[in-house]
Amino acid sequence: MKMFRKYLSLLAVLFLGFCFPSLSHAENLRSDSYYLQFGNFNITSGKKTGDSYVLTDTVGATAIGPYGSYGTSNYFIGSGFQYIYQIDQFQFQISKLNIQLGELLYGAFGTDFHTLNITTNGASGYQVYAFETRPLRAVSGTEEIANTLCNSSCSTSAAGVWTDATQAGFGYSMSGDDVPSDFVNSNYFRPFANNEIGEAMQIVMSSNSVALDRTATVTYQAAPAGNQAAKTYETSIVFVAVPGY
Repeated sequence: MKMFRKYLSLLAVLFLGFCFPSLSHAENLRSDSYYLQFGNFNITSGKKTGDSYVLTDTVGATAIGPYGSYGTSNYFIGSGFQYIYQIDQFQFQISKLNIQLGELLYGAFGTDFHTLNITTNGASGYQVYAFETRPLRAVSGTEEIANTLCNSSCSTSAAGVWTDATQAGFGYSMSGDDVPSDFVNSNYFRPFANNEIGEAMQIVMSSNSVALDRTATVTYQAAPAGNQAAKTYETSIVFVAVPGY
């Protein structure tokens, strides 16, 4: 009954708005499953796209506006102009979930990579964060391959050059769309933020505008110490994609 009362109220508003003029023109729309009174022909409507935007519009509608409260009441009607674009596409993909660094030998790097792809129509862009659950650690045992310090220095928020494979460690590099500027080229790496000791996750992709099919490559790199125990090492990397609306 609550929904019915609200329906009557809406019809009353429309009735008052359209029945007082001596002459009015309207269109009644119907099918087997619906009947709409006081419809109208729009001047124009549609979806416009460009390299950096997607725009939907409706021009020339009568009785435009949102009615009801989306998600908090028994009904919601979004009519006319696009005051509230209810459902935007959000897509985040990781090309593969199993990273294999291979057999690690002292003085040589083991590497692998995958790609991150994101699409979001949110007007405020997006951020993708990353962190590790723990350092590379032996599956059976407590031995670790420490997070990289690069050739001389780098941190979770500032990449550094890492070309010397005798500098043991584990880290990553970013290239492609919307990556942090400190990844100057493929020789620049960071260690992952270590969630085990409470380090804050770090942004690896971000934009302040609409993202359409943005892709970045994550390259993983590890080098063992000269006295590294011959074992299988593993960790988990977590990516958190946050759209902005």
